[in-house]
Order: sequence, then C-alpha cells, then structure tokens
Amino acid sequence: MGENMALRWKKVILQLKNFQNMMKKIFRNKKATVGLIILAFFTFLAIFGPLFATNDPVSPGSVPAGKMPVAKVSAFPGWYRDFTGDPSYTNNVYLTQNARFSDPSELSLWKNVTTSSGINVSYNSENGYDTKGCIQVNFTEEGNATISIPFYYPYIIPPEMYAAEWSYSVKMQDETGQLGNLTIFVGFSHYLYGHEKSYPAAEPLRLSVAHTGWNPVPYHATSSVSAALIRRYGTDPCSVIFTSLGQYTFEMTVQFSGNATASGNPEVYLGNVNLVLFGNSFGVLGTDNVARDLFTQLVTGTRVSFVIGIVSAVVSVSVGLIVGLVAGYIGGATDEVLMRATDLLLVIPGLPLTIVLIFVLGQSLFNIVIVVGFLGWMGFARTVRSAILSLKERAFIEAVKSAGGGRFYIIRRHLVPNVFPLVYITLAMAVPGAIVTEAALSWLGLGPQDVMSWGRILYQYEQSGKIATGAFTTWYWVIPPGLCIALLSLSFILIGYALDEILNPRLRER
Repeated sequence: MGENMALRWKKVILQLKNFQNMMKKIFRNKKATVGLIILAFFTFLAIFGPLFATNDPVSPGSVPAGKMPVAKVSAFPGWYRDFTGDPSYTNNVYLTQNARFSDPSELSLWKNVTTSSGINVSYNSENGYDTKGCIQVNFTEEGNATISIPFYYPYIIPPEMYAAEWSYSVKMQDETGQLGNLTIFVGFSHYLYGHEKSYPAAEPLRLSVAHTGWNPVPYHATSSVSAALIRRYGTDPCSVIFTSLGQYTFEMTVQFSGNATASGNPEVYLGNVNLVLFGNSFGVLGTDNVARDLFTQLVTGTRVSFVIGIVSAVVSVSVGLIVGLVAGYIGGATDEVLMRATDLLLVIPGLPLTIVLIFVLGQSLFNIVIVVGFLGWMGFARTVRSAILSLKERAFIEAVKSAGGGRFYIIRRHLVPNVFPLVYITLAMAVPGAIVTEAALSWLGLGPQDVMSWGRILYQYEQSGKIATGAFTTWYWVIPPGLCIALLSLSFILIGYALDEILNPRLRER
C-alpha cells in the first residue's frame, strides 16, 4: 500500500515537472508571450469588468422601462471635452449620487426645508420605495412644504435635456380625496443679475389617493416627453432655463388644500428623488442610438465571446477526437461510415448550414454554442484518424496487445496521450473560428437576443443607420468591438502557433 502511494506521488511530481518545463518553453516563445498577455487582458476584463461597468447592456435606455436613462441618445465619449478642449462637449450633471434616502444623512443634502404652519418634514427610516428610507411630510393644516437642493451647473452650453424622477406614497383617511387635494410641484430657481427666477420643471402632479402603495413617477424629459413644457418654453426648454453656468436650485413642493383633520392628517412619503441634466457626452465610449452604455456592452461582450469561443472549441475538439479515435483504431465498416459522414459535412457550406440550424433551433446562446461546436469537428477528426492509423501499427501497440491489453485500454492509455499535443494545438486554433462565427451570425441578426456580444454591437450599429455617416464619425461604436474580436482571436492563434512549434517534432527547437 505504501509503495503504491509513493509511486503515485512520484508520478504527480513528474507531471508537475513536465508542466513546469512546458510553461518555461511557452514563455520563452515570443508568439506565446504576446498571445498570453493579450489573453490575460481579456480574461481580466471578462472576470472583473462587470464590477465597474454596471449599467444594463441590453435594455433600451440601460434601465427598466419608466426609469431614468443613463445618458442621452448617441452621446459622445465622456473624455472628449478634456481631450479636445472643445467646450461644446458637456457631461451629465447629477443632483445627488444617491437619491434613495437609505441613510438619514442624505436628508441633509436638501439644504432648505420650508413649511407652512402645522406641517412637519422628517426622515422616515422604515418606509421607502425600493429601499428603506424616505422623506415624510405630515399635514395637520392645509399649506405646503418645499424641499430644495442647490447644485452647480458648470457649462456655458445648456444641457441637451433634463430628466427628473421620484416615487411617492400617500396615507389619507378619505381615499376619495374629496375632503382635500394633494399636489406636487417641481421646478428650478436661479439667481441672475440679483434676481431669482423660477421655472416649473414639470406639470403639477395631482396625487392619487385611491391606495396607499408606492407609486413610481416615470421620468420627465423636456426634449421629447413633456409637450406641456415645450408649449411653455418653446422647442428647447433647457436653453430657456439654463441660460448660463452658475448656482441653481431644484425644488419640490408638496401642497395640501382642504380639511386636514377630516382627511386624517394626510402623510406624504417621497423617495428616489433624482434629477439628471444630460450632456452630449457620457462614459468611456458614449451611448448607442437607444441610450445604452457602449462600454458596458463591450465589457459584457468579452464574457460572451469567451463562453462561445472556448465552449464551442471544446465541443468540436471533443467530438473530433472521439470520431477520429474510433474510426482510426476500429477501422472497417465503422471507419467507412464515420468518414463518409465526415466528408458529407465537410462539403456542405458551413455558414448557410449554421444559419438554417439557428433559424430552426432558435437564437439563444446555448444553441449557438452547440451548433458552432458540432459543425467544427470534421477536419480535426480526419487529422486524429491519420495519426491513429500510424500509431496503431507501431511496435509498442503490438506489445500491449500481446500482453493482453484490451481495445479501450490501448485507446485510453497509449493512443490518447500520443495525440494530445494535437488537441492542445487544435483547441487554441478553434477558438478564433468560433468567435468570428458568432460575430458573423450576430452581424446578420441571428445572434443571441438575451445577451450582448461584440457581434451584436456591430449589428446594432448597422441597424441604427449611423453607418451612412461613416465609421470614423462614430468610431467609438464600431471600432472597439471589431478590434476586440481581432485581438482575442489573434491571442489564441499566436498561442496555437507557439504550441505547434513546441510540440511538433518537425518544428521543435532543440
């Protein structure tokens, strides 16, 4: 028993030394070194990228319907202003980084709270829309309460648009609202030449008191949503409100009119109060034609391309290895049937067959991986078969047969280890083909619809119509995914060539 354990440890140590020697050879190879550096970068991006690219890459506007978009449509990269020095590029201005009132200290951000007599404004730590914490306004008399927060607008150019959102909940004894009326007014104020000017930011909101649950108010965008504001200010309300850089104030007024006592002293809860002034540039790579963050899409596409490339390559190499081993070693009718089936698949054009199968099976990530994997094994199967036909005639195989070695024992212990260098090389070379095939399918609109891939980014660029303006006009949309496809494919190709030089006896450096 002790001798067997010692023998096993010796085998493990020998395998570790062989692996160490292999890694030394790989790192001495310049092609492999460059390929591994590129691969390490994309591996880091795939694993840790979602930690700093948190926007939704798929949903239009990068957020659920009715919520605040992350930026305006077709925004330029956010660094354009600093890089070019051109003042015409503006970034988003945020009212506050956290408007959910999940902490009492956030109430202090609202510098001014003014109320009529008989009205109290406080922080409620137990209530809230999607997190605990909100502003609570209690009415014992009719009147109004105004909460406001100052902010600085740093650009001489008005924002492209602004959007405000909030959520509210009402507690009122008379649910018909006939004994009193609750209204929310939202607006801006700005000191200009010693005078304060006020601008309504949205139409007054008459609160529904039919139930006491939380009601989210969809964002109001002056450029497209609020026709009332366009009628008030003209086609560009932002140019009227934000006439210069300087200090502004965002105000919310909750007004109650009627008999507060008969209405059960109404209570109004406000949460998720948010305002964004949208500039024409955003983030690392800007946004697409439906306001989705392109950098988030690029990072998410790294993980998808890795999954498709590696899993598809593993599937195709595994199938090719099994078919080649069985056909080459068993021979006879089995070899004839398997090789004729292989030849049949080889002569069928790959892309049209892939398109037909995706139409039949559906455009999911799983289906694409399976189709690409099962249509890429034929060439490797023939290579393995040729190697097995040569190996099975060797003297050491005849010796194993004479010693009583069975068919599957010979395949598992002697043939597979001898063809495994081919597996390493083919696996590295098969990944780029799978990545490019997925990109081609997505470019044709046949890629997975529930995830974002590099190919789908290119497809959306083509569908947006921006291609008519030229790729260099919106280079930040089309060039990065194309460059990523090329670089990730190149990394595996370089590693494959390096493995071929190291493992192939005819190319091995001695």
